[in-house]
Order: sequence, then C-alpha cells, then structure tokens
Amino acid sequence: MASIKIKDFFNGRFFEIPKYQRGYAWEVQNIRELFDDVIESIESNSNHYIGTIVLSKSQDDDEKFYVVDGQQRITTTTLIVSALIKELSEKDQAYYERFYLKEDKRYRLTPLNRDCKFLTDLLDSKIGEPQNKSQRYLKDAYEEIKFKVDKIEDKLKFLKSVEKLEVMEFVENSEGDAIRIFQTVNDRGKPLSNMEKAKSLLIYFSNRYLDKKLDNQINDCFSDIFELYDDIKHLGEEININLIKNKEFNEDNLMRYHFVSYSDENYDPTASYVLQFLKNKLTNFRNNSKSDDYKEIEDFIISYAEDLKSFFESCKKVLERAKTDPKYFKLFVILNLSATLYPLIVKLELMNLLEKGLDDEDYKNYTFYNLIELIEVRVYKTRGTDPKADISRLVYGIENRETIDIQNWLIWFNSRWMLKEEFQSYLFGDIFGNRALNHIFIAYCENLKKVEFTIEELHIISNKNPNIEHILAQTPTFAPRSLGFKNKEDFIDFEHTLGNLTILERSLNSSVQNKNAIDKVDTYGKSVFKMTKMVGSEIDSKKTFSKLELQERTKVLADYCLERWWC
Repeated sequence: MASIKIKDFFNGRFFEIPKYQRGYAWEVQNIRELFDDVIESIESNSNHYIGTIVLSKSQDDDEKFYVVDGQQRITTTTLIVSALIKELSEKDQAYYERFYLKEDKRYRLTPLNRDCKFLTDLLDSKIGEPQNKSQRYLKDAYEEIKFKVDKIEDKLKFLKSVEKLEVMEFVENSEGDAIRIFQTVNDRGKPLSNMEKAKSLLIYFSNRYLDKKLDNQINDCFSDIFELYDDIKHLGEEININLIKNKEFNEDNLMRYHFVSYSDENYDPTASYVLQFLKNKLTNFRNNSKSDDYKEIEDFIISYAEDLKSFFESCKKVLERAKTDPKYFKLFVILNLSATLYPLIVKLELMNLLEKGLDDEDYKNYTFYNLIELIEVRVYKTRGTDPKADISRLVYGIENRETIDIQNWLIWFNSRWMLKEEFQSYLFGDIFGNRALNHIFIAYCENLKKVEFTIEELHIISNKNPNIEHILAQTPTFAPRSLGFKNKEDFIDFEHTLGNLTILERSLNSSVQNKNAIDKVDTYGKSVFKMTKMVGSEIDSKKTFSKLELQERTKVLADYCLERWWC
C-alpha cells in the first residue's frame, strides 16, 4: 500500500480491466467533482487525494496490471489527459501521448472487450453510437470533459496539476488477493452491491479452500452476469419499464428475484439476506467437511453461480421480447408487471413455457403468458394484493414440476385470490385506483378496432403518457339531478365506476379538466383511442351523458373484462 502521484502511477505501465469487472459508470457529476479537485489543488498549490486503486500483477508481463478496483478513476483520468493533450503543442503532444495514452500501437488502458474499440475511438476523437450503458456513460464523460477543457486557458498547467493528483495504491500478486483487498477497501468508502460482495465471497472460498480452482470460472460467470445486468438495465430504460428504469433498481434486485427460485428459506429476502445465506452455506460446508477436498463447497459455488447466470440470461431474453412483441410490451410497460411475478416469468421463459398452449379444452386458445397477464390484472392490480409466499412456493423447484401441474396451480392461484364473482364485484364498484386500467382500456380499444396496436403504435401511446379520464368531472359544474342522479351523494357512488372512465392522452386530458361532458366532445375526437372517440361521438349524438348512459357503459365494459380475463 502506498500513496502515489498520477504521473508515477502511469509511468511505464499498461492497465487492463478484467472481464469480470463492471462497465464504466461515472456520471457527469462525478466528472465535475474530479475537475473541482484539480482546480482546488491548483488554487491551494497542494496535492489532492482522489481515491484508492487496487491492482493485480500480470504473471506474464511485468508492465501489465489488472485493475481490480479504480477503473472509473483511471478511465476518467485517461479521457481528461487525452482531451488536454489534443490542445498542446506538437512536441508536447508526442511526449504525453506516449506517456499516458499509447506506446507505439499499444494503448495504456484496455477496457472491457465490448467497450474497447468505443474508448479507443474516443481517444482518437471518433465519437461512435453507444451500444450499451457503459458506452453511453463514456460518451457523456467525453463530452463533459471536452466542455471543461475548452474553457481552460492554460492546458499544460492544468495537465501538470492532474499529474500531481494522488491515489492510494494496492498492488497484489494474484487477482484473488486483490479482490479481497478490493472488498475491504471499498466497504470503507462507497458500499459494494451485495452481488459484488457475493462474487468476492465465492472467490475467497475458492482461494482459501479450493486452491484457486474456481477463480477463473467465478470471474467468467460474474463477468457475464454484470454484462447481462447492464443490458437488462438498458432495456428497462430504452423501452420504459418503470420497475427497471427506477434509479433504485440494481443487480441486487435481480439477485433477490433469483433467490426465490433457488432456495425456499425466505419468500421475500433482502439482498443482505441472500449474502448471509451464501456465507452460512459455505461456512457450514467448510465446518462439516470430513476431508480436505471440500467437494461440497466446490459443488455449491458452481451450482449457485451457474444458476444465477442462467436466471439473468432468461430475464434479459424475456425482456427483449418487449422490444418487438406488442403483448410483452403491454405486459412490462403498460401493465407494469409486479416485481413478485418476475421470478415466475423468468423461470417460465427459461423452461420455454410462456408461449406453450394450455392443456385443457376450455383453455385451448390460451398460453402460460395469458395466465401471467390474467393473474397480474385480477390479483395484483384489481384486488391489489401481493401473495409472495404462494408465488415463491411455486417458483422454487418449478423446473421439476409437470407442465400440467404448473398450469393447474396458476389457475388455482387466480381463483384462490380472485374468484370470478369477486372480480365482477370489483368491476361494478369504485375502480378508479386500479393500476391495470390503462392496460384494460388499451385492450378494449383493440377489441373495438378488431386489430391490435403495433409495437410502433404502442411506443407512441406510451410516450403520450395516457391518463384515466373522468367523463363526468370529479369536480362537477352540473346539477346531479339534471343527469338522473338523486343527489350529489348518488353521483359520488358512480363517480369512479368503469362507465364514467376512459383513457386520454395527458396533453388532451389537461385541456378538458372539469368541463361538462358535452364540452369535451371535440377533445375526445382528437384521441388515438377508439373507446374515447366513440364516447365523444355518443355524447354528441345524445347531447348528454347521464346516469343511464354511465350505467349502461359500465355493464358493457365489465362484461368485456369478464370475458377477456376469463378464468
């Protein structure tokens, strides 16, 4: 361990980001903070500490080091130096480029394979189109750095100040030792995710008890897992899946979802619980081992790592369906599938069951996908309950069940939590708060048109942020008796029922507000939703929308829902 200046840190070295590492992840604010550190060091005429870097030595190249921790700082420093060098004299450019960027044709920094060309292109002032999350961050960093450098008057002076920045350096002979240092050091600063800790834990047991036998296998497996997670997160942001695009969602969420399918110890685990489960299992195998081969530790590590990877692969695969298949787009984006059902849909995808037809004459036109959608609409959104324990009991060991048993269990589950009669009661009651309404109304519009929305149309609809619109306004300006209601209380009883609701683009919804129904007709006519156009046309024909029309419309919509979500 030693404090070392950036200039000495780079001197004569070549750095490689191991494939098990995460991609580049610094945001613009991190870049700005680093520039502030340099400016502060210039103004105070002092050195400035910018963090810890953990390296492991290459066994076959004395000049090459693997970056176990610190790739964000090294990559960002490289981008800053590159931007500054381009503004120097030709003589200075040649010196600094050889020192910090590349010697002959060998680059000083080699990032993850899939980001390698993208970064080297940036260093050569070629801005490509990002293909993943880390490349988007790299492009944002490059652009922000260029903005900052353009405003620096004395580029050479600033570069020399960058050279004086200090890092705390740990250099280990093996990656296993470096990874253990990485966990210890990082936990004193920004916490690792529990999944990163899980990887370190598995590496530790491989190092300590298996003579490093599984180190490469673990690293390869988690390299794929972290890459899969980045792709999943990118998919969520790209197609607007609320659960996944949420800033709080990370790989720990997926590790929790996987755990439900891997163990029956806890149906609602935290990520910390999963990590403790792994520690307990490995420790028990170690303590109970009757020989020095620790076969149980080896088998468990392989089982867990490979199963976790398969889960991530299947999750990515099912989410990718939403890019091209309208029904999966509606499930994940419009309906916003509940987190509790992710382990189930991922495992059904892994078992190739989602598109399999049901084995029953009454359900011959339906698939397992339809069962998932039905359960989401009726149980999770309409009833508003979340039976995690039941779902976990199905998901754990589901691959060992017969297909017909899974089918029958899902049908039982739906009836257990939402009988048809109970569903009917909900449909005739106060339904405004039902989070499936957008999905229900979009499906009803498709039924009216006799054709489903294309994936392109669904993207347009999603971007318009449709709202649930009250035809008779929640703050009415009409006299309830004039529309057939006994009094205000009678209107309130019907205010949030299906017949008084429709779907309307947000921009149009804001323009109608508390207008009378007859005054909304023109706006309704501008909607892309057929049900809203139709109700506008009906209001225009009758010149009214009374309690009678509301009740009739409620029955039509409720009957449709009972037929559409059939079980």
